[in-house]
Amino acid sequence: MNQNICGGIVITVLTSLIMKLVVSVIVFALFKLARAQNECTFNVTNPEYEQTLPVLLYNLSSTYELAIPNQGTIVLTSGQNISLLCSGNRNYVRQTNSNVTTVTCLENQDVKLYRKVYKFHDIKCKHAVRGDVRKTEEKCGNGQGVVYEIGYPVSRRDWVTLITVCHVPEIGHTLYTRHLLHGKEIKYASKSSYRPGFSTAGLDSSVPASVAYKQTFQKATFSSILKSSELSNHFVTNKSYLSRGHLSPDADFLQAPTQFSTYYYLNTAPQWQNINAASWNSIEFTVRKLAELYGDLEVITGTHDVLTYKDKEGHVQEICLGSEGKLPVPKYFWKLAYGEKSNRAIVFIILNDPYVQSLENEVFCNDICQKEGFTKKSWKDLHSGYVFCCSYPDFLRVVKTAPRLTVDDVLSNPQ
Repeated sequence: MNQNICGGIVITVLTSLIMKLVVSVIVFALFKLARAQNECTFNVTNPEYEQTLPVLLYNLSSTYELAIPNQGTIVLTSGQNISLLCSGNRNYVRQTNSNVTTVTCLENQDVKLYRKVYKFHDIKCKHAVRGDVRKTEEKCGNGQGVVYEIGYPVSRRDWVTLITVCHVPEIGHTLYTRHLLHGKEIKYASKSSYRPGFSTAGLDSSVPASVAYKQTFQKATFSSILKSSELSNHFVTNKSYLSRGHLSPDADFLQAPTQFSTYYYLNTAPQWQNINAASWNSIEFTVRKLAELYGDLEVITGTHDVLTYKDKEGHVQEICLGSEGKLPVPKYFWKLAYGEKSNRAIVFIILNDPYVQSLENEVFCNDICQKEGFTKKSWKDLHSGYVFCCSYPDFLRVVKTAPRLTVDDVLSNPQ
């Protein structure tokens, strides 16, 4: 066959293929454009109005679930509904005066509500949403505690749980909390500077949480327990005092309303402030970084044992911020990061005692921090909160109140 003819055939075929490819690209681009024009995209993690942003819920066939943003946005197709919740006393959606309402996506920022068209960001709550607390009948913590839930009442029968709490109501002591950390989305989380005050909802009325954390109250409490104002002044100073140590921290949640919902005394335990600001903060950051690497993690955070100091007569006394053993100060805080899909876990434990002189008998498991890639030198500073790491089986042998999980391996930090 003539080479010119062959060459012509090849060119014709290539031209045809290129034209088809160009047409396909154009069609795909037009499809994407048309689809985009029929979508609604809402920025829900760092908008100017996020302090009064409703909780966003998908209304499934028989239940509701939290709408999880994708890179800080919620995307709906035209005609798709989403429910907006403004729970709390005297709180409501401004446009409807009701706690919950449903809007329908039109396009871009436009939504339909009761036959009217609004910009999504114009639909706000009267006040910031902080959720609510409900007590269940379920036991937890090896029978010592009762399950409480921090979340959102949607209707008389519908409830959406954000944080599960294992709490001992008689003494105002939380054994642990559980929540889901959406690791791939955490970098897009709200940076809202607003923080509500801590709520006593869910606490027994005999637990003096709202006053117990005041430094003047702490000084009086330490003086009474240790039978010495001199010892009290040694432990409690302007720079050293017990703060409300978050168990499930606000920074683990994506949207402003869910961050506000962590501000319950039920979700705290007494923790030395310098430890809270140093090693404990570092553990929280480390777990979020693990979640960025591994994806969604269940985070279980708890307390173990009671801190003790010697009184002026040399007798060992348990430290509690309330009378009759109420609001005990934990000797240890722990945080368990669990990958349910991989059945891998690791537990970080911090010694809640900046005055400890020796670690003899204080580290209750084989410390695997170094082995598993957690090499922060600051974690070994006693004043900032000494940190050690346990495998889940080792941890469970000591902390009997922790929940039972299916764990096959250690969740390590890739080097």
